[in-house]
Amino acid sequence: MKINVLIGRMKNIFLLFIGLFYTVNSFADCRGEGLYIFPSGKTIKQNSVFVLDGYARSQDVILGLNKKYPIYLESGEQKVKLFVKETFVGQFELTQAILTLEKPLEAGLEYTLVIDNLPKTESLDRYNPKTNIYELIKFTVESGVDIEKPVITSSPKLIDKSYAQYGCGPAMSVNFSFPVKDNSEIIIKTVVKNIKSGIETTYCIVHQNKQIEVGHGMCSGAFIYGEGNEYEVAFSFMDASGNITAWQGDRIKFTKPSAEHLDEWKKKKKK
Repeated sequence: MKINVLIGRMKNIFLLFIGLFYTVNSFADCRGEGLYIFPSGKTIKQNSVFVLDGYARSQDVILGLNKKYPIYLESGEQKVKLFVKETFVGQFELTQAILTLEKPLEAGLEYTLVIDNLPKTESLDRYNPKTNIYELIKFTVESGVDIEKPVITSSPKLIDKSYAQYGCGPAMSVNFSFPVKDNSEIIIKTVVKNIKSGIETTYCIVHQNKQIEVGHGMCSGAFIYGEGNEYEVAFSFMDASGNITAWQGDRIKFTKPSAEHLDEWKKKKKK
């Protein structure tokens, strides 16, 4: 009897250790800062626009652009300033700036994105999956000016919802179709309104696997679902040169994701 009790206690301690291990690792996955740029490709047009996101402590960099932190593109001795057109503050550890050019870029040149006076903890780079290293953010300029707006082939529709509980909090999103075409990368200006509180939040997000995921991950995200169950959303689509196709018509109404709602959704899809 005593041996069985001892074995049971050992099992409980082991399970507790495993739980703590995964919880600690979940927290470790959340970095303290990060800067991310749109477009993600290496070629741009002469009239490109840029969207710079700051995560966690890096939000201070976004809010200090061209005040404490001058931002520009550099090619040899040539510098082209970037102006902050708009700033959007997300609901969970994200802030972004929409950046426009001081003047058109010169075709054929390669420009490097530079931010002066960055804190030592910050790095302005991006991951290259081919070389498996982080590199300076550089763009090669193609000849021409892009003035064509993205084409919406049909109205975005609610596809499904996701909800997952992790060690340091849940990740959840409401996922919509991405029926848009353009010759360059597209970012989606997304406006979400909490019907109960009346709070309206705007943030630009990129699509994931041809879906628009409206929500947040374990560590950060543009939108959180707080008090109240009912929400509505509208999308405008902007390409890498700043051409915008605005939302038309009524906003899409939806309810927030949760573990209970996800189970109900899965049951409906099986029928």
